[in-house]
Amino acid sequence: MALSRSPAPVLLPVLLLLAGAARADTGCPPLPGLDHCVAGAHGWVYGADAAQVRMLGGDMAASAEAFERHFARAPLRLAVLLDAPQGRIGADARGRLLAAGAAEVVDWPGMQAFQAARESTRPADDPGRRLLAANPAIGQAIWRNLTRHELGHVLFNLAYWPDLGRTSGHGHARSPDWLNEAAAMVLEADELVAQRRRLLRGMGADPAQPLPALAEFLAMANPARPVGQAAPAARGVSLVYRSPAESGDAAAGARYYAQVQGWADFLVQATAATRAGVLGSISGRIAAGGSFEDWLGDTGPAFGLPGTLPALDRQWQAWLQAAAR
Repeated sequence: MALSRSPAPVLLPVLLLLAGAARADTGCPPLPGLDHCVAGAHGWVYGADAAQVRMLGGDMAASAEAFERHFARAPLRLAVLLDAPQGRIGADARGRLLAAGAAEVVDWPGMQAFQAARESTRPADDPGRRLLAANPAIGQAIWRNLTRHELGHVLFNLAYWPDLGRTSGHGHARSPDWLNEAAAMVLEADELVAQRRRLLRGMGADPAQPLPALAEFLAMANPARPVGQAAPAARGVSLVYRSPAESGDAAAGARYYAQVQGWADFLVQATAATRAGVLGSISGRIAAGGSFEDWLGDTGPAFGLPGTLPALDRQWQAWLQAAAR
């Protein structure tokens, strides 16, 4: 008996049903033009590329777990739309996501769109551009880490300053710059975190470039943040691509981010044995109108920290010296 190369008619509806189930999570409201979706406690990720949707869904789930660990509260849920077709995802569809529990609907570039926009700001002979062209995995890691970082800013603002979380990205938090950046860094994957830690160790071993004193560092503005950057007119996150010439002092920015990474590591490590959620406790106090020194004086000892900034600075300097070895 000859074997048929096509499924029997009676099986066709079952096969079509299975194919449809593979394209979208059952917990995802349908969106036109974004056929793939992953849903979870972190929220929803939609897109046309199934692999990118799965990848980012896993990254967001990991970020949500890290947020709960570092801030001692569950993050609000986001709906992230990768490469949403222009004008195709209307207010009604976005409203359904908000009704389903999304605190914010965020339009975000997929990996190819992100890389193309980034490359457009650099000359064709730029060494970094050539490196990314030869190593696609590096470009993918940059996209994933930057996405986690920037969406981390959104989660942080939504948790403590909800109006900012709904109107802008990282440049407009009401927290000190160090806390705003630390909040995003602790939600990242390991690659950028490890790079900053290596840079900090090198900085600590270089007497020609001493780190600023703690009081000065805590009051610093992020040198990588453009001065006077306007918030986007529409709700959502503004992602701006700048050429190297427009990006300010890249070396100063890298040093600042490395010191913020070390400071976040220090706070978490110094309090881990006593009490979890140090960043959340600090954030809550600052959101209520207090300062870090206010928090340190009346709450720091409950986390195993000294109650004054000079005493904390001495502990921080000792930690830095040990980390530089």
